[in-house]
Amino acid sequence: MFKFKIILILPLKLRKKIEEELNKVKFNLTLEKIIKYVLLGSLVLSLIILLFFRDEIKLAPNFLVALVGYLVISYLISLAIGIFIVYSLVIIKKNKRKKEIESVLADYLQIVAANLNAGMPIDQALWYAVRERFGVLAEQVEVVARKVMGGIDLEQALVDLAKSYDSDLLNKAVILLIEGLKSGGEMAPIVNKIAWNIKETQLLEKEVAAETTTYTVFIVFAALVAAPALYSLSHRIILIMSEVSSKIDINAIAGVSTSVPLNLSGQAIQPGDFKLFAIVNLFITSIVSAIIISKIKKGGGKLGIKFIPFFAVGAIVLFFILIVILNQLFSNLVI
Repeated sequence: MFKFKIILILPLKLRKKIEEELNKVKFNLTLEKIIKYVLLGSLVLSLIILLFFRDEIKLAPNFLVALVGYLVISYLISLAIGIFIVYSLVIIKKNKRKKEIESVLADYLQIVAANLNAGMPIDQALWYAVRERFGVLAEQVEVVARKVMGGIDLEQALVDLAKSYDSDLLNKAVILLIEGLKSGGEMAPIVNKIAWNIKETQLLEKEVAAETTTYTVFIVFAALVAAPALYSLSHRIILIMSEVSSKIDINAIAGVSTSVPLNLSGQAIQPGDFKLFAIVNLFITSIVSAIIISKIKKGGGKLGIKFIPFFAVGAIVLFFILIVILNQLFSNLVI
């Protein structure tokens, strides 16, 4: 009996590309399981979202059309959230493995240079420099060794290693190493120089990150404190204006003057609508702030993905806390 595989909903090229990325980061779940979990989780999340709009659905002229419309929109939103979560997990794990390699790459190359000075050929110098403390890098060097023993050229194996990680340091180190092999010169001084250049680059990155701390603090304050405070104050102003306008007697004003300059019969902004607007904007601000901070501190926007949940939750929670505080402060205000 034919059994439909849910993985077939993705194009073949996209499927292969995603599977390659999952293999690079050693993801625990297969692509098929990920798709199943995302689709199922999106359905549950969409039903939860529907609960928040049940009143709007009940008041709609056509209940069935409104129900289907809200369900489709909420499911698409939930599906986008699920895909973003999986993408974020892959990026975070990929960056973690990259940092593990870069943190020990200079030490590893210095041991390789020492082995070359001892008279070892380049392939043996690479293998015998492996230490357990090198972690991910040690695993990848062992993979390179197996490829070379399987008949693959050393240069090609090193290129494959560089392509496996989105690391400029590793990529440049491999390129310089391959150029040194092609030139046929003395490899020990070249490898040692590469190691020292990597250490200098890492020190320079730390200095740049320290110099930009002021900008980071300003962005964090603006996103997590200033924005929620201003939105909560605006929400309070809308509530006060709503209460004031509800107590103005339009007929009495019209009796005094034949032309009323202000139309207070309706309210342009509802407090509930503004609260939803503020939440959406705080979430967008959190995303942009996290990406900017990551770009300033680390040199790449993708590294900021892990900060987005903390920024978004912190800003939105503070927004609601300030709303409660302002409600208590203005509870005795008589208008």
